[in-house]
Amino acid sequence: MKVPSYELDKRVADFQLSLKSKGIDGALLVQRADTLYYTGTAQNVHVYIPAEGKPIVLTYRDFIRAQAESSWAVIPLKGMSKIPAYIQEAGHLLPKTLGLELDVLPVNQFERYRKIFPEVSFVDVSPEIRYQRAVKSNWERNRLEESAKILPEVLEYAKNILRPGMTEIELEGLLEGKARALGHGGHVRMRGFGSEFHVGAITSGARAAMNSSFDGPVTGKGTSVAHPNGASMDPIKEGEPILVDMVTVYNGYQIDQTRILSLGPLSEELTKAYEITLQVEELIRRALIPGRVAGEVFEEILTWVQENTSYEENFMGYGAGRVRFVGHGVGLELDELPTISKGSKEVLKAGMVIAIEPKFVFPDLGAVGIEDTVIVEGELGAAFLSVTSRNLIIV
Repeated sequence: MKVPSYELDKRVADFQLSLKSKGIDGALLVQRADTLYYTGTAQNVHVYIPAEGKPIVLTYRDFIRAQAESSWAVIPLKGMSKIPAYIQEAGHLLPKTLGLELDVLPVNQFERYRKIFPEVSFVDVSPEIRYQRAVKSNWERNRLEESAKILPEVLEYAKNILRPGMTEIELEGLLEGKARALGHGGHVRMRGFGSEFHVGAITSGARAAMNSSFDGPVTGKGTSVAHPNGASMDPIKEGEPILVDMVTVYNGYQIDQTRILSLGPLSEELTKAYEITLQVEELIRRALIPGRVAGEVFEEILTWVQENTSYEENFMGYGAGRVRFVGHGVGLELDELPTISKGSKEVLKAGMVIAIEPKFVFPDLGAVGIEDTVIVEGELGAAFLSVTSRNLIIV
């Protein structure tokens, strides 16, 4: 689906207002999610956005596809050293102050820009980009709602194929294949340095309680020391919680959800803990009100868990593996702003999309919890974008 020109116009205009307010003459962007956001194409491009005037899209490859997908002027890029000339040929003055995505830009590439623009002062515009992208338009909300329709069908499929002795990796492969057949794009984008992500964490029993490198409450055992997160080669047993933490992507937009399945009933303690996560999720959803500070919401939820449950030490992991967040922004990337985390100063705004994920993790038993993607709206809290049933799935 092509991004409509009115959507790109609004994104660029809002970014230009930010540039002008900070005295920045223009920005040169190369990170894939950012260039997709402002140009409408995921081809290999540089995009120059002046503080005033129209952007230019400089394309390594593929020029034909980028030209068909973007509503801006698309120019074949025949070498980075020519970028200043392209800017001038498009009718723009060379910038004196140039914004770059310094949170993700490789040092070698930054050094090349210093040679290309020897008289320019460079500044970081990644915070402005990330805060802008945190607030979704109605068009983006529609894309997220499309993505949310995939998981309910995937879980119905899971009920039919799940059986004792099936390995975690077999279940993951079958569920991913079903999701792909329903339109799931497959590639989950992340911004963080060194971050790697596949379909999610589809893991069961004690393996779901294993700590690992990924910054999440549940990571799974993985298949090897080289891939230490997610599904393993181990078999799924009856009576243990099967955590399906799965990201679905449609037209580039990601929905993050978690549901719990089991072969036969769960123990009374795990069932009780799961029911508490439903309460916690509702508390988080109602607390996501425009104007509230994200870190204050986190502390409020943590205090509730401490005062109203006996599972404080198991909330969002256990021991050294506990994480200090209960939600994260999601959209074109999985690790967007805001984060509902300890110390976060981000102020919630209407239109922010957040995956909220209260979970309890028990050593030697496994993990239970829920995750849904919501959108901040008004005084009644956030609205669910996820449409999947929140009941335990007992097969």
